[in-house]
Amino acid sequence: MISVRLPHVVVWFHTVFVAMVLNATAGELEMNYTNTTDYGWVFFSDQVMGGQSKGEAQVLSEAGNQFIRLKGIVTTANNGGFIQIRTSVAGLEKNLKGISLKVRGNGQRYYVFIRTSGTMLPWQYYKADFLSKPEWIEVNLELKNFIPSSAWLRKTIRPDSIKSIGIVAFGRDHKALIDVASLRFF
Repeated sequence: MISVRLPHVVVWFHTVFVAMVLNATAGELEMNYTNTTDYGWVFFSDQVMGGQSKGEAQVLSEAGNQFIRLKGIVTTANNGGFIQIRTSVAGLEKNLKGISLKVRGNGQRYYVFIRTSGTMLPWQYYKADFLSKPEWIEVNLELKNFIPSSAWLRKTIRPDSIKSIGIVAFGRDHKALIDVASLRFF
């Protein structure tokens, strides 16, 4: 199992870094918020390309359970339209079939973006969406259902080529609020 522990958030020039642990053994990524190493969740928005969306990421605790919260205002003004948290991954097994998330939110649609060794340009990714609910739910996304952002990308994801996973509020004007308590590969 790959365990991830997120103890705190460091803010630096509008970027939030959340430290985490990643031990690649069985192909699962589990977020349990305690120790740290060199891997991290990174918050960023369309402001990196001139957009006007605003947001933040926070590690919060409720009833003894910790989770990361992505919240903000997504606007398509000035060719923008996203806020995101992303983490690097490596050493995944070839036979993985999908991603499972434990999430809750404000009833909006959110996305999981996957970048691989084949997504060379910043705007290339594979995406799958899910609808959030106010209560905690488990969302299972099969890798075969992720859609490539470009015809230049492979039609399907090779699990062992995955480099990063992003949780994204994207594509339309809306208030974003999504909590993620766990993320694992199956």
